[in-house]
Amino acid sequence: MLNKKTMLFEERITIGEFDPSADGAYRNVKTFPIQVKQGEMFISVDSDKPIDIAVSNGDGICIKFKESILNDVIGPIKLTKKETMALAVGIFRGDKAEPMIRIWMG
Repeated sequence: MLNKKTMLFEERITIGEFDPSADGAYRNVKTFPIQVKQGEMFISVDSDKPIDIAVSNGDGICIKFKESILNDVIGPIKLTKKETMALAVGIFRGDKAEPMIRIWMG
């Protein structure tokens, strides 16, 4: 039987914008809620500058972290239940990137 990909998130984001109203004057961390179900999750990153990725489960516990990613696929991340998880994308203060991020269940 063939596994079908179910896309959960697919977006090109901008991270690291200058914003004097933000802590540290830069928007260097962005978070996104991800609705998942039991199975395996994968995260694809294609970025022009190195970024950091963290995934936390519904209890707020970081289950996967990878730093200085340019082009990589993270996974499989084994998930045991349906829940809302969080994806955090970060970059060093003063740097700016426009990564394409794709998340799917496979």
